[in-house]
Amino acid sequence: MKRILITGGPTNEYIDEVMKITNMSTGSLSLDLAKCAADAGCEVTLIVTESVTGTARYGGYGLARDPNVTTVPIETTQDMFDALHSASLEPNGYDAVIHAAAVGDYTPAFTFRLEDMAAELAAAVLEMDETDETQLAEALLNIMADPRCKVNDDSKISSYEPHLTVKLTLTQKLIAQLRGWFPDAVLIGSKLLENVTTDHLVRIAQKLCIKNNMDFIMANDLAELRNGKPYRYLVTQDGFTGITLNGPGQPALLEYAKEHWF
Repeated sequence: MKRILITGGPTNEYIDEVMKITNMSTGSLSLDLAKCAADAGCEVTLIVTESVTGTARYGGYGLARDPNVTTVPIETTQDMFDALHSASLEPNGYDAVIHAAAVGDYTPAFTFRLEDMAAELAAAVLEMDETDETQLAEALLNIMADPRCKVNDDSKISSYEPHLTVKLTLTQKLIAQLRGWFPDAVLIGSKLLENVTTDHLVRIAQKLCIKNNMDFIMANDLAELRNGKPYRYLVTQDGFTGITLNGPGQPALLEYAKEHWF
C-alpha cells in the first residue's frame, strides 16, 4: 500500500484574535486528490486548513470516515510546517508528497496606528544629528521595522481605528523543506501565476522545481482558470514535459495521478 501525503487549502495568518489575512484557495484539488488516492488503495495523510474539512466536498467524499485517510487540520503556515515536519518523522515514510496548499506569502508582524508612527518618527528626527539622506532613511527604516508604537494584538483590536496599519513579513517557504524531510518521496508542487505566457509560466515553474529539488511542478494560470480552463502544465527540472493535465486531448489530472503517483 502506497503512502501519500497531500497538503491543501489556504493558510490563515492572524492579525489579532479575530482578524486574519488569507487567500481564495478552496482546497478542492487536495480533496479530489485525497479521494482518488484513497480509492486507489493508498494510505493518505491530508494536511488541510480546518475550514476545508467543513466543505460539502469533504463531507460528500466521506474523507472523515475513510479508514485510509488521516486528516490533519491546520490554520497557519507555522501549523502546516509543524504538521509536515511531524509527518517526516514517521517511520514508514511516504511514497509521494503532493504540496497543493496555497501557503500565504505574508504574515502579520505587528499592527500600529499611523498617527503613533508619525509621532515616533518625528521625535526621532528631531533628536538626530543626521544630514546624509541615505543614513537618515536607514535610521528611520530601522525604527519602522521595530517601533515602540505597536498595538497590542493579544486580543481583539478596536473596530474604530481609522489609521490602523499592519506590517507584513514573509512566511517561510514550506516547499524548500520537503526534499530534506522526504528524501525518498516523489515530490509534486504547484505554482500559480496570472495572465502570463505559457513559456513564462513554465520557466518560473522549472526554476522552482530546480531550486527546491522537486520532481514535478503543476503550473497553472489564474486567468485560464477564470476562463474555464483548468489546465495544469506538468514541469520537471528539465522543463515542460509536454503534458498539460486537463488540457484538450491530454490526460485528466486525477487519471494521471492515479496512474503515475498512486
